[in-house]
Amino acid sequence: MAFIRSFGGRAAGAWRYALALLLVSAATAVRYWADGILHSQPFPTYFLAVLFTVAVAGAGPAAFASVLSAAAAAFFFIDPRGSFLISQPAEIVRLAIFLTIGLTIAAFAQAKARAYERALNAEVELAEARAREGADARLKAREAFIAGVLDSLPHEITVISATGVVLSVNKQWTRFAVENNGSGSAVLVGANYLESSRRAAEQGDPSAKAALEGIEALLAGERSAFEMEYPCHGPGEERWFVMHAARAECAPAAVVISHTDITERKRAVDALRQSEARFSSFMRHLPGLAWIKDLQGRYLYATDLTIRAFRTTQDALYGKTDEEIFDPLTAAQFRHHDEMALASTKGLISVETLAQDDGQIHHSVVSKFPIKDADSVPYAVGGVAIDITERVQAERQLQEATRRLQEADRRKDEFLATLAHELRNPLAPIYNAVSLLRREALESSADERHLKLLTMADRQVQHLIRLVDDLLEVSRISNGKIDLKKQETDLSDALRNAIDLANPILVERRHKLEASIPAAPLIVCGDPVRLTQIFANLLNNAANYTEPGGVVGIAVESAGDMAVVTVRDNGVGIPAGMLPRIFDLFTQVDQSARPTRSGLGIGLALVRSLVDLHGGSVEAHSDGVGRGSVFTVRLPLLPSGKSAETVEAESPAAARAPNRILVIDDDRDVADSLVILLEMLGATVEVAYSGEAGLARLQAFRPDVVLVDIGLPGIDGYETARRIRALTQERPVRLVALTGWGENDILARARDAGFDQKLTKPASFETLQEAVAG
Repeated sequence: MAFIRSFGGRAAGAWRYALALLLVSAATAVRYWADGILHSQPFPTYFLAVLFTVAVAGAGPAAFASVLSAAAAAFFFIDPRGSFLISQPAEIVRLAIFLTIGLTIAAFAQAKARAYERALNAEVELAEARAREGADARLKAREAFIAGVLDSLPHEITVISATGVVLSVNKQWTRFAVENNGSGSAVLVGANYLESSRRAAEQGDPSAKAALEGIEALLAGERSAFEMEYPCHGPGEERWFVMHAARAECAPAAVVISHTDITERKRAVDALRQSEARFSSFMRHLPGLAWIKDLQGRYLYATDLTIRAFRTTQDALYGKTDEEIFDPLTAAQFRHHDEMALASTKGLISVETLAQDDGQIHHSVVSKFPIKDADSVPYAVGGVAIDITERVQAERQLQEATRRLQEADRRKDEFLATLAHELRNPLAPIYNAVSLLRREALESSADERHLKLLTMADRQVQHLIRLVDDLLEVSRISNGKIDLKKQETDLSDALRNAIDLANPILVERRHKLEASIPAAPLIVCGDPVRLTQIFANLLNNAANYTEPGGVVGIAVESAGDMAVVTVRDNGVGIPAGMLPRIFDLFTQVDQSARPTRSGLGIGLALVRSLVDLHGGSVEAHSDGVGRGSVFTVRLPLLPSGKSAETVEAESPAAARAPNRILVIDDDRDVADSLVILLEMLGATVEVAYSGEAGLARLQAFRPDVVLVDIGLPGIDGYETARRIRALTQERPVRLVALTGWGENDILARARDAGFDQKLTKPASFETLQEAVAG
């Protein structure tokens, strides 16, 4: 039934009546088939047809079905059959009852349908009313939403019609109009925006004229949008706005206009422009080069001096990498240092080289550093370079002068050694003869005059012998040939022995000796003979430079891990200009200020050399001429629980000047720049440009550390290292290999050759510092 209802529904017209006819025909067929059962009941099947018809087709078809069913029953199933003439009154009554019931059902169905229709119409009307109310509410909510959105925007917004009439504005527009135009009525809803702009333009306002022309172009369809910046002189200050206007394709709106306050942005832009101007001015006046690159190595900024040094232009440099500007070796050098600077938290200091227009290879000390954002994430790398080419050239000249001086010094040492040896040959028979004559004079009771002359000659020959011995000592120390026999030594014993040695001259010159030597031992690791020599020389020096009858003092005390010995006198003193070089070889105080005794100026030089060999220090102090002198020697005490052998093993270089570094590299630029960096570390540095030259300098210079380039011509770095190891078996030296290659086999070969460490060129300042420190 649901299918039939859905198919036919309550369709109006012939289809409903055709359905009634079909149902009555079906009822007739069923009644005819059941005639043997229902022979006295002609209407049961027709009742069903009427009910079905009223349910499906409605009241009209149901009434039609009732009449048609009565006619069919009278004709086919009421006697006489086949005729509409009914003979029995009872049948007529039954027929009338059936017809009455059918029509009643139809009438009832009609009434019910009309009632249902009225109810349905009422519901539809109610639904439509509610829909209209909902639509109105949604429209109002939408309008409120749009107004709220527009009011929340930081812009002044208005909508105008095709004639320029203001249709809508947000709160910001209203507030701005009131603040800057009194009542604001000229630009609020209902006002004509174009007319207001036209009047302002006619009064000479260029911004109003530009706005008017732009809006008219929009309304004429010549453009879809336009934008302009303009100043607005509000109460108390000038503010800047950007006006944006665009066509609106929703009548009656024709153009939407917004004004945005950009005063702070304008001020920020102006401040940024001024900051950039200051930055550029500052960078232009830097005494060196400066630049900034992004993380990909592209240049973002460079000073004019940098661009000239790079032999390019700003347009050709910006956005390019080093590989696009320089030769491969230079670019690789710059790129490697950039990467090291970005990887370091403190940046990188190195020496870089660059060929410039003057045809020279310029050297620069370069500081590279990461530039970070607010989250400390690097986004660029900066660099500042100071040209040190003149210094490098000066260093080379100084090195050459030093080499010549060292050569002269070597020849001097050879001369002194030869002179000392040659002097010993005639001195030996002279000394023997004087001694023999003096002994014979004493035994034969020669006259006092002859004995006095022989005693004077003996004293002078011994003095000459001491001078020759001092010359030999200086020569041996200068050539590193002195052999210290270190052992645990009580410094007090060395001082007492020194006093015994100096006693003859102290007695001869009638000096008063004031000695302060503690009973408790002060143990040092040293050669007792050489320690005695140090303090004997100082006592002799004090006695010689003090007028007869003076006071000479010697004292020792401990200060932390050092023993401090002071030798003082009240003699002639030392001029201030002499103090810095008082320990230099052959240095003597002005003869006019000293007593009659003579010397070569060797004693104090020996004192400093011997103190250095013991890992100590010596210094001189004087308040001036005639104010006496004080010499202070500091020596390291032997740590408790350690023997002299242990100290020697832990400090193999204690007998040599510290921080002595030899650089061997055939590339003069690399070698010279390394010298500069190492000297910045406070080291004493010499350079050789071949393996042969480095081996030749080894014994004379006696370095603590040797930096060797592996790729040396002739004797390569590996062979040079092997020979250095062979020459320094008793005096360990730290060997550091320099190479431009980073393969593991290079490291393995370097270790096999005797290197302690390998550095890949170019090495950073920190890496170099760690390498030489060990």
